Amino acid sequence: EYVPVTDESRTLAPGDEERDFLRSEIDRLRVECPDMVFLSFPGDEKSSGGCIAAGRGFFHINSHGSAEPCPFSPYSDTNVRDSSLCEAMNSRLFASLRNGDYLMEDHDGGCILYEKRDQVAALAADREGMT
Repeated sequence: EYVPVTDESRTLAPGDEERDFLRSEIDRLRVECPDMVFLSFPGDEKSSGGCIAAGRGFFHINSHGSAEPCPFSPYSDTNVRDSSLCEAMNSRLFASLRNGDYLMEDHDGGCILYEKRDQVAALAADREGMT
C-alpha cells in the first residue's frame, strides 16, 4: 500500500474503496495459496489490532544505524551501533509509542505514524536529551 511522505503526495494514497479491494484480494490469495504469507503493509493494521511498528511487530534500522518505529516514521532516539537490538526495541520512544494510544488509534489512510508525525517527532526530540 502506498504511504505518502509529503502532504503533496497524500492524494496518491489509496482511498477506502481501494483499500477494501486490496484487502479482499489479499484474503482471496491467502485462501488460494495457504502456504504463502501475504501482507498488506501497512493495511493489515485492522487485522493486527493496530499498527505493528515500534517493536510491536517490527522496527526499522536506517543506513546510519538509527532504530526507527517504521520506514515511514523516520524518528529515532537510539542507534544500534551503540546499543543492542533489545535495548533499541525498549527505547523510550518505542515504549512511549507502544504504551500510548498512537499505534491503536483509528485513522484515515494507511499509516497512523505518518498522520501523527508531529507528535512522534516531538516524542523523539523529548527522548534525545534523556539517552
